[in-house]
Amino acid sequence: MTVVGIIAEYNPFHNGHLYQLEQARAKFPDATIVVAMSGNFLERGEPACVDKWTRARQAIIAGVDVIVELPLVFCVQPADRFALGAVKILKQLGVEKLFFGAEHATYDFNAMAQKTLDVHGDFSKYNESYAAAYQRVVQEKLGYSVDQPNDLLGLAYAKANLRVGSPFEMVPLQRVVAGHHDLTLKKTQRIASASAIRKQLVMHNETETRNYVPLATYETLSAQKIVSWANFWLLLRYQLETSSLGDIRRLYDVSAGLEYRMKQQLEPLAKDATFDDWIKAVKSKRYTYTRLARLAVTILVQVTNEDVRKIETNPYIRLLGFSSRGQLHLNKVKKNCSYPIIVKVDKKNKENLLCVDYRAGNVYALASGVSQDLKRAPIRFQ
Repeated sequence: MTVVGIIAEYNPFHNGHLYQLEQARAKFPDATIVVAMSGNFLERGEPACVDKWTRARQAIIAGVDVIVELPLVFCVQPADRFALGAVKILKQLGVEKLFFGAEHATYDFNAMAQKTLDVHGDFSKYNESYAAAYQRVVQEKLGYSVDQPNDLLGLAYAKANLRVGSPFEMVPLQRVVAGHHDLTLKKTQRIASASAIRKQLVMHNETETRNYVPLATYETLSAQKIVSWANFWLLLRYQLETSSLGDIRRLYDVSAGLEYRMKQQLEPLAKDATFDDWIKAVKSKRYTYTRLARLAVTILVQVTNEDVRKIETNPYIRLLGFSSRGQLHLNKVKKNCSYPIIVKVDKKNKENLLCVDYRAGNVYALASGVSQDLKRAPIRFQ
């Protein structure tokens, strides 16, 4: 039996994601589909519009067989480290083929990865962001630009695959119809970007999304509270205003005096300022919106350098849901899996392995109103 892996956010699960699953099934009819999904906070530094359990259920109804949560400490990382954390988990779960969307599915991502495996951003250029430096050096190595978001993620996945011994066949799928950052919903189409769908959800225009998501997704989006940074901004602002520079400096990825800039730019803001107002004030050529938004998640959840080191040293798999086919697969792979597979949160793991994800769940629940970890069991779908 073929085991197909997907790295996803499903924020929310929409028709483009359904198309990907259908293509995987068409190519590998007997496949078990395993997904590593970001939890309640995402790689671009934003809260998920609905919680991880809702998104996991949407995915399983649509045909995913096993879905696990990607730990928060990997989700607040640049693409290379985000990809490495996810690829390691999928390797443990017996994945053989990694399916991913790409703007240029004809690229040879393995060859690109070989040529750029040691490429890193040049931090000596203070007028240039990590992302800009990285893309510049990649272009120098390859002779052409790689600047589309899904292509860049595909390259990150291919590099991660090389680093863990190349267990996967890389299977890019051509992204269709909607661009990653497209914010419009075209009535003649049934696939739209997640960004365009979220834009309507935040404005409480759920009915506008009906043609672009599966029925199960639409029903839950219509019934649940939609979450965004607006729900957490006052808590984040309180933390920034009351924390000392030393307190902020001990958090993950705070460097080069960024703690001063974050607090300095907060002081002159009006009391009714928004999260975006603060980000725009702190943003510079070196510090991009996404980097600062990830850092905001780190501050919100109080993720320390020690937290990240501990989880990178002692990784785990948090099971969110499975189908009957997925259950058979889990019974098979758990015999050789070197990561603990966590199906229930108890006092021991919420204070140790799951401490960061447990805090993140509690913070998210302040906005969603729904408990995220205690007394929650994996979703079973027949």
